Amino acid sequence: MAKETVLNTNLVLVGVDLLPEPDMINQFRADFGPDLRIEAAQFAVPAPGMTELARTMTLGEDRIQLMLHASRSTIGREYPDDSGFAKLAHVATRAIELTKSDAPTAFGYNMSLVFEQHSGQPAIQYIGNRLFGHLFLDDQGRKVVGGTGKMIFEDATGQWTISAEPRFDDLDTSLVFVSLNLHKQEPRFPDESEIKSALKKIQQEARAFASRLETES
Repeated sequence: MAKETVLNTNLVLVGVDLLPEPDMINQFRADFGPDLRIEAAQFAVPAPGMTELARTMTLGEDRIQLMLHASRSTIGREYPDDSGFAKLAHVATRAIELTKSDAPTAFGYNMSLVFEQHSGQPAIQYIGNRLFGHLFLDDQGRKVVGGTGKMIFEDATGQWTISAEPRFDDLDTSLVFVSLNLHKQEPRFPDESEIKSALKKIQQEARAFASRLETES
């Protein structure tokens, strides 16, 4: 399989608004330097039927962004390399430490990546064949011409959601877009070591899923 590109990854804390007070923000800026950019608050829709005031803070050099709502906070990094997970975990942990807040009702991690497949087929057909093609092996006159897929399962680490589709929903592209979510229904804050470990774990799961797609026929 061609090398995949990790597009973004993040930590989501449900029910927590990080850094809501000016003194917390000032200390956060003191910790990470003048590169911190704070955008004007805007109304956003964090979930269907819900409108909240959203604050956005960005550490430009590290491509780390904090999206902060009353109902949830998301700390993410674009195009992280393997070493980038540690910086994201550190930034998230410091924001948690500076915030005087009750624990989240749940938390989770997300990651998306893209890879080029070389089957000679567009991604929509490639995904359909590998996820569903075996279901029609005994049916005369049927051929899978396309498909996308989403799977939800549980293990000891939490609930996983994995999906695969063509990049940008382009029916002609050969690029495959894979996204993962690891949800933990636990009322607590993860610590820095756990965040870093979980981000590496979902990267491993994403790579393993992409590899399994490549070996299916």
